[in-house]
Amino acid sequence: MALLDSRKVLTREKRNGTLSHYHGTLASILEDSAGETLQQRVRTFSQSTPGEIIYVLEAISAIPGIAVVINGAAGCSASALRFNAGRNVPWYSTNLNEGDTILGGDQKLRSAIQRAYNENHPELIYIIGSPIIAINNDDVESVVREMGEELDCRILYIDVNGFRTKNAVTGYDALYHSLLKNLIEPKQTQSKPFINLVSVSENPRNTAAIADLLGALDIPCNIIPRFSGIRAIRRAGSAAFSVSLNDGENEYLMTGLEESFGVPWLRTNPPVGTAAVYDFVKKAAAKFSPEAAASAGALIEKEQRQARLSLSKKPFAGKRIFLDMDLHLLVGFSSLVDELGGEVSGIAISYLDSGNKEKLKELAFLPPATPVIIAQGQQFEIANLLYKSVPDFYIGKSARAAARLGINALAIDRLLYYGYTGVGETARRAAGADSVYAELLKRKEKKRIFTLMPG
Repeated sequence: MALLDSRKVLTREKRNGTLSHYHGTLASILEDSAGETLQQRVRTFSQSTPGEIIYVLEAISAIPGIAVVINGAAGCSASALRFNAGRNVPWYSTNLNEGDTILGGDQKLRSAIQRAYNENHPELIYIIGSPIIAINNDDVESVVREMGEELDCRILYIDVNGFRTKNAVTGYDALYHSLLKNLIEPKQTQSKPFINLVSVSENPRNTAAIADLLGALDIPCNIIPRFSGIRAIRRAGSAAFSVSLNDGENEYLMTGLEESFGVPWLRTNPPVGTAAVYDFVKKAAAKFSPEAAASAGALIEKEQRQARLSLSKKPFAGKRIFLDMDLHLLVGFSSLVDELGGEVSGIAISYLDSGNKEKLKELAFLPPATPVIIAQGQQFEIANLLYKSVPDFYIGKSARAAARLGINALAIDRLLYYGYTGVGETARRAAGADSVYAELLKRKEKKRIFTLMPG
């Protein structure tokens, strides 16, 4: 069944058989994932798992020209404070309370939509669902239709309720389902060809690093869904092809563009590490035009010369590195760690499913006994594994568990790690963090940090 045949997005569990709990080794996970289906595990205790609403808010926070209404309690909107920091995407909360959970919150939703329209006159208003709507069963779609006609404004609803899935990446899928069904327009003839560069979780510096590389080859990039606005999203169906910075996060949009709009999907690895950047640029150039393909070699050689200077310093030499991130990204980082002289001592990934399990085979160069866990949001599980293995470095989205254990950490949220400039910055940040940590050790602070670690 084509993705857009369903009225609502299917969860990652139903669509891809996504597995979100696992403890074992690289050898065991490779064996367990060799079949057609993945055997589900049950987590008896869950510390915290991000809901899909958080991923929707992250993805939507950098789309200019829109307003966002979060239909739920004020706490359901808290993540917007972080994701909208420094950005100009207005957002509102309906601030539903206990009474609204029982009696319904239609009127508060109408008021919030009206205010969002009056204060901003946006091109589009997005209504984001929440767990409360799943409880009180408000007819949000009727309100959306009525208010859209009344205000002469496009209003769209993303139904995420926090109960259907244990894999927050479904939130990206929910946004993409809405874009594919409601905004992206059929293919039209273009005066100048362009490509879709799909970015959903990357910080602006990482996205710009790759857009600049492709721009140097005269490959125009239509960056979606973030950073470029509604017009860019509408024209995505007319691109020569689409290339994603992370196929694991963006496979729903890439598949939908290919199935419903005839836009080919150029499959790549995230451009982390010199080998992956080389592959990314060469593939995109060859797909776009003979001229771009002819120019790619000289550009890559120039960029690699600079990157070699950073790689020659080997800041991870003799270091054991723990990686905690999405599997597609982890494949690139494992290669980069090797280039910087380090050894991967353990990995934690967010999820595993039929869409990304083949990526595990690209980690076969690691020792078979390398510890592997699948645990999104379970900081105590990460902390336990870090405590047992005591790596020299932790690289991942959340460095809290590592920091509390006194382990040197690189948080990738604001780190530039894509492209050849990303190779250089990662090397410099690693060297800088290591020198700070060495100074702490010199002052015998490591023992104190472990002593302060609770229970």
